Formats: sequence, structure tokens, C-alpha cells
Amino acid sequence: MILILSKGGIMVWFILAASLIGVAVFAERFIYYHRAQFALTDFLKGIRNCIRRNNHVEAIAICDDAPGPVAKVARTAILRYDRSRSEIHEAIEATAIQEERRLERNLPILWTVAQVTPLMGLIGTVMGMISAFRTIQREEKLITASDLAGGVWEALVSTGMGLAVAVAACVAYNYLLWRKNEMVRDMEFCATELMNVFAEIERERRKDEFDLSEP
Repeated sequence: MILILSKGGIMVWFILAASLIGVAVFAERFIYYHRAQFALTDFLKGIRNCIRRNNHVEAIAICDDAPGPVAKVARTAILRYDRSRSEIHEAIEATAIQEERRLERNLPILWTVAQVTPLMGLIGTVMGMISAFRTIQREEKLITASDLAGGVWEALVSTGMGLAVAVAACVAYNYLLWRKNEMVRDMEFCATELMNVFAEIERERRKDEFDLSEP
């Protein structure tokens, strides 16, 4: 493998460096997303029970113990449970935007690798063909296949490696994007559920006040 890469010219090493960057980004994001996920249903059930018991301190403690952006969105909502719905919604939206930016961190680097490596391979192809034609122009005798082999090797290896890295980076990017979108949807679902709980509690409180006011 190393022998084949050595025939690919200088662009192969640039493509290899880009692939290592892509692998590092994928590994970092994969670990981050894995640590940020948890059982959403159980989490919301525990939060909902604490809020209905008016135990907001315990609900916040559950959020602090849970990792990831969903817990931060829930914590933001619970801390403002006594505010108006518009204020709670604005706070949730601000937190969600901040957390989504954290989820998207370094993803553009992986997408850049997917887009740039085929072009780097194309440059390597052009360089290889230039090398082959220089050989043809330089040699005054009959040209053999071995005389052109170096340039052809450079063209084919750089093209193949650029395409292979681009395909792998594109698949990795779309997988991470799917994971990110799943967590964004979890944040939206969590925010909606908490807003519904707050609304139900408010309706129950008003109903109790109305019942007590009746003669």
C-alpha cells in the first residue's frame, strides 16, 4: 500500500493529510454525540413527576446529572417555570440555538474534506499527465510504456485516493448530520412537552382558584 501511495506524487500526501483530519473530526463528533444521548422518555417522565409535585429543585438536579443539549434546554425551561409562556419560549430558543451550534462544531471541516479531496485528486491527475507528456517531449527515441508509467501511476493513484477519501468523508458527514438532527428534534420535543406540562399545571391552578371562589 505504501509503495502504491509513493507512486501517486505529492498530492497523495495532501489527500492523506486531509483524510487524517476527517478521521479526527469524525471520531471527536462521534464520541461527543454518543455521550450526549440518553433515554429521553425516562428523563421526561422524571422531570414531569418532579414538576407536578412542585419539586423544581429535584427537576433541575436531574437536568444537571443528564448530559447533552436536551438536558440544558429542560433546565432553562424549569428555571423559568414561573415566567410567561413567551419568556420561557424565548429562553428555550436561545439555549437551543447555542446548543445546536455546539452540535455543529467541526462538521464544516468534514464537509470541506469531502468536497476538496476530489479536486486534490484531479490536480494530481493533471500533474501526472503533465509528467507523462514531458517524458514524451524529452525523449527523442521511441517511447515505451515504462517511460510513461510514472506519470500514469501518479494520475491514477491520486484520482483514486481523492475519490475514496471523498466518499468516506461524505458518508461520515451525513451520518453525523443525521445524529445531530436527531438531537435537535429531541430538544424540540422536550421543550414542547415541558411547555405542555406548565400549561396543564396553570390550568389546574386556575380551576382550583375558581372552585374556591365559588360560594
